[in-house]
Amino acid sequence: MIKNRSPRFLTWISTIKRFVLNGAFVCLLLSGFSVLAEQASVDPVKAELAQLNVKKAKRDVINATEIFTFVFLGGQLEQALLQLAQQTNMQLVMRSVSSKASLTPLTLTAPLSDILTTLLTDSGFEYQLLFDEQVILISLKAAVLQPNDALSTHGEQILENDAWEHILITAQGSQHRSILASSTSVTYLNRDKLAKLSRESTAEILQQVPGFWVEGSGGETNNNVAPRGLRGGEGFRFISLMMDGLPVVYDGVWPDFFLRQDLMTAGVETIRGGNSAILTVNGPAAVVNFISEKGSDVSKNQWRFSQGVDHDFTRIDALSSGAITDNWYYALGGFYRFNDGVRSPGYIADKGGQVTLNLTKRFTQGEANFSLKHLNDTTTFFPPIAMTNAEEPQAISGINANYGTLLSSDFNQLHFKTPEGIVVRDIDDGQKTKMTRFDMNLQWDISDIVHLNNKFSVADMANTMYAMMNLGNDTILNATEQLNSPFVQNFINKTQAEHPNKIIKAAYSYSHDQSIVNAPEHLNGNGLVTFAYPLYSHYQQQQWLNHLNADIELEHWRLSFGHILALNSFDSLPLDKWQGEILTEVKHQPKRLDIVALDQESQIIETYSENGFTSYAGPGYLDGDGRVLSHSLYGNIEWQPLDKLIVDLGIRLEHLSLQSSASTDKIYDLDDSQFQAVYKSDYTFTKKESFTELAWSVGGNYQLTKQSALFFHFASGFEMPKLITFGNEIGWGDYLDSIPAEVGFGEPVTLNFAEGGLRMADNNWRMTATLFETRFNPLAFTVFRGLYDNQESLFIDTNTRGVEFEFDINLTDRFHLSGLGVWQKAIFSGIPNALKESTYNGNQITRTPELQLRLMPSYQFDNSEVFMTLAYIGKRYSDIANRFALPAYTVVDLGISTALTDNIKLALLAKNITNTVGITEGNPRDGIAYSDNANFYTRAIFGRSMVFNIELSF
Repeated sequence: MIKNRSPRFLTWISTIKRFVLNGAFVCLLLSGFSVLAEQASVDPVKAELAQLNVKKAKRDVINATEIFTFVFLGGQLEQALLQLAQQTNMQLVMRSVSSKASLTPLTLTAPLSDILTTLLTDSGFEYQLLFDEQVILISLKAAVLQPNDALSTHGEQILENDAWEHILITAQGSQHRSILASSTSVTYLNRDKLAKLSRESTAEILQQVPGFWVEGSGGETNNNVAPRGLRGGEGFRFISLMMDGLPVVYDGVWPDFFLRQDLMTAGVETIRGGNSAILTVNGPAAVVNFISEKGSDVSKNQWRFSQGVDHDFTRIDALSSGAITDNWYYALGGFYRFNDGVRSPGYIADKGGQVTLNLTKRFTQGEANFSLKHLNDTTTFFPPIAMTNAEEPQAISGINANYGTLLSSDFNQLHFKTPEGIVVRDIDDGQKTKMTRFDMNLQWDISDIVHLNNKFSVADMANTMYAMMNLGNDTILNATEQLNSPFVQNFINKTQAEHPNKIIKAAYSYSHDQSIVNAPEHLNGNGLVTFAYPLYSHYQQQQWLNHLNADIELEHWRLSFGHILALNSFDSLPLDKWQGEILTEVKHQPKRLDIVALDQESQIIETYSENGFTSYAGPGYLDGDGRVLSHSLYGNIEWQPLDKLIVDLGIRLEHLSLQSSASTDKIYDLDDSQFQAVYKSDYTFTKKESFTELAWSVGGNYQLTKQSALFFHFASGFEMPKLITFGNEIGWGDYLDSIPAEVGFGEPVTLNFAEGGLRMADNNWRMTATLFETRFNPLAFTVFRGLYDNQESLFIDTNTRGVEFEFDINLTDRFHLSGLGVWQKAIFSGIPNALKESTYNGNQITRTPELQLRLMPSYQFDNSEVFMTLAYIGKRYSDIANRFALPAYTVVDLGISTALTDNIKLALLAKNITNTVGITEGNPRDGIAYSDNANFYTRAIFGRSMVFNIELSF
């Protein structure tokens, strides 16, 4: 059966129809809430200082309709302002203010402006309310704001320079610990920074975090982010990706499949090290928390339409938020997009979207938030491409390094023969992800001293991944030599014996129409053929998470105690199901090939392969399910022995129970084929294990001045074993009738680190520099020994020392420069002497650069801004032996945005404008040491692409 392919016009009509059907619900809700929302077009970012005061008065009038009851039990002015900001869901920014003024207990029922006026009476301070930014700005009355201090046409710099006053809600024991006062490395990405980034990929957003190495060349999802010396290729290992304070997935397996960014993303907090090992699970190296938009008294409505200029990409984002009643607020938003991909495979690569609804109930002593998110999206995984010349890598003829792909629609309607019958799959099904997640968060100030927080989440998650993968570099073959190989010659000799009156020779034919390939030595200008390996995996789980936390705030002490529960039930674990071996061309959008026997009249007599398949036996076929139950108890103490010094101590004890059932695989002889298939066997084994592990951290912060501080942290964290390890260990060609005692889930991986840093700023610049050391003891490295051999794990100690930094500076009133970077020496330090690979101790950790730099200048005109990103990625190595070097490269991105009116913005974002060929990885499936192949597989960054945005706010 051949799938019907519509003409381009009909494809667009079908796509528009899908968009209308999928987006109807979102549009209906947005329209309904828009009727309730006030039509506000205030935009203080576009005002000069004189206009700012006029618009401040206008906001006071708007806010005057909302009455708050504010109860303060007495204490310092700073505490009162922080409590008021938290109650009203505003961000408190205090410029050059350090006051220990005390207030007597008071109760006020009044508008926010009146409460602030009362609090600041005789204090020497004044306030401004910036509702579009959700900011309460406190400054000295005598201070004269300079042009570059105001929220003006030539600078949103007030928020950039005061970003350290952002109150952290992630991985902190205190209710109101600012970035400046934190004892860990922190990066906060606000709306302004996010607006300059494409939101398609979580990995790309995390390029803005120093210390992270990002391999984002796989597409929108299924990428790799490595923290502080971990090698590339590990997914998001040791990083806890979170949504509103709860992990996306407990065990960290495939988290970016279930995470998307849109206008509902209000900010991203990244905590590296320190308390990340204490206040969450399986995130010892870092916590990345995506914070969702919440409703407020001021209505907000945004629409953004994005269209690819040089490739087929269409996306619509929408957001509506505001008040429903006096105490209930809503935020509703989402996106829908379809995308052929910069490396267009000849079909729609990415299609789908998500919708999120947040409902917030605010009351005198706190708030309750209810969130419902539904994700239904399909993305494509772009496998490595074939390249040549390892010294200066370049694309093989027939494949463009910037835009080429070895995917094509010729991989649709593939018929896989299995012992249970024929299975048909289409490559354009890609990576299908569905998730429905409900969150319920409660913040309750029981008193001015005791605060209770509870976050609960339940989610149903599913992902089906279907991709075409490569294996070793030796699978890139000379087409002519392949026809002369022993197994092909055996096929020809056998055919000749069956047809003694004919002259038989070997040849290639295209599988789709059986046309003969003439002169294979010149095939596609490179004379090469290769094998593609279909990989299928299915993920299905139900997840329950709950994080209960109680904070006690005393005069010099802040105590935080909590319990984290994770319950995961997997109907299907994401284990590899390799489907066979397919012979293809080596070119962009290749076609399948068959090896055939021709007679003297060039007629096909026999076929060695079947529709491109030379085998239905992949390296392994793994299957399994399981259950996870985790309990964590933690305590965190903050002690302030001096006004300028804060010391924090944390400890977390986790008990984990794992139970998994998994099947071994075996080779089957197919009755109706000359080929074999690897499929699951009749043997299924169940394993139960429990683990108990302890994490600890010690940190401190010493404030040198009002805008500078020293901080330090020492910590030991851990990553718990995963269910999928059991299935991997008993699979991969092992046909077992009993399970060895040593086969299980592995052991916890320990991470130890130390860091110390400095934060400094004045009114025009800020910078952070951090020295760090990270040790993984030990870290399991999976090694592919060959196509049909078992996987092997080497347990290797690693050691990384480095320095990371980030800065922002206002060079002039209009010219702003920010940057970040890391230099690190990451080496293997503990390969056991019993292994021959021990000679590689001291080598650079694979796929991890020593040096990374990102410079981001921007220049602002009256109503426009031009911004650029200049990124440098240092040399890396693909293999442990450090024989295959991946060259350093530089990427330049460029953007321009302009405000036509207060309500309409236009932007053009261009990525990789110089069409740099940057290699993110070599071939991780080519063994532990690089073999001297002239041609090799590798993944390169995407070529130049441009997207145009139009944004409407009303």
